[in-house]
Amino acid sequence: MARSSIERYQKMLSLTPYAERDEMPVFPMMLATYGALGGVSQKDICTSADKWIESIQRTIAVIGRPDVSMGVYPGDTIFIMGLPARVPGRELPDDALYQFVEKPYFDDPEEYDRILEIGWDRWHAEYLMNVQTPPYTDPGQLGARFGEFGANAAKTMGFLWSQGIVPDFDGATAPIFDTLSMARSMFDFTCDLMDDPGPIVDIMKRFQPGADEQTIGQVKANHGTRVGSFAMRSSSTFVSPDMFEEIVWPVMKESIERFYAAGLTYVLHADANWGPMVKYFTQLPKGCLHLELDGDTDIEEAYGILQGWQSIRGDVPATMLAYGTAEEVSAYCEKLIRMGMKGGFMLGSGCEVPLNAKPENVKAIIDSLRG
Repeated sequence: MARSSIERYQKMLSLTPYAERDEMPVFPMMLATYGALGGVSQKDICTSADKWIESIQRTIAVIGRPDVSMGVYPGDTIFIMGLPARVPGRELPDDALYQFVEKPYFDDPEEYDRILEIGWDRWHAEYLMNVQTPPYTDPGQLGARFGEFGANAAKTMGFLWSQGIVPDFDGATAPIFDTLSMARSMFDFTCDLMDDPGPIVDIMKRFQPGADEQTIGQVKANHGTRVGSFAMRSSSTFVSPDMFEEIVWPVMKESIERFYAAGLTYVLHADANWGPMVKYFTQLPKGCLHLELDGDTDIEEAYGILQGWQSIRGDVPATMLAYGTAEEVSAYCEKLIRMGMKGGFMLGSGCEVPLNAKPENVKAIIDSLRG
């Protein structure tokens, strides 16, 4: 029986067991890799949504059609990440991978008090303007860039749907905790959490609900059903389990429940080690969360905890895709497929497929379910 990608995706979200392998969706996550596999320069895919779409078309011809894809092209991903960046064709060679540069945006913890005084929206807009290269000097520039972002997203997601491919999410957010961690820098932010977490907690509690409501409004206006969240600094790689429980989880839990109440699935891109945190997701409403794991978290253990309650994607290692063989990839996928047939599982890469991945290895992921 022929099945569409959206049918497979919805089957996964339903958490019901798969009767056949073909019911399971597959998603090798790619941004820059589309350019590498499709023969389009990194400079081009970082400066043109049209060139990125071209690279997707070329890559599909090589590896086959995935069920799911990222829907925001690399140039907009770099912008919305909110960190200074080195990009190909500007600071880097034309075919180099773009790089984020983490350095303290502010040196004095009293900046947290300023955020509380002027509000998150104003502060975050100032921050985004100042981390651009060159920095924006007029708020109108930021507004125009967001307009460009929206137009590009409509174009790329429209293309994916026309190909029968489901965009990974319909809108995205970054928790305030994680944004502050990147803006302050990991070391200094960790020191702040140890010395005096009070202002950080106050900012999260006061402004996260409003930030969520803005995202909900944007996603609902576009008739979306899923919001992507990049909580990259909330894992045990960056904070202790005790800090997570005390500082991060209360706000994150309310946030996920807020999106769920609005009818949206929370797609949590969970880079790094979330092992100690996975158990908390059982406190959430059933089926409100889709967890994307990158390989640092034990996926079998996580699946065992969440099976039948939340869905999971993962987690073919980047090293295997770059240096292994197609046979090794197929064997690893087979192990994941056997595990995931109980339902609520999407076969995919551990975070993004690396730029130096072998085409036959990426193809092996898709062929494991469609070959």
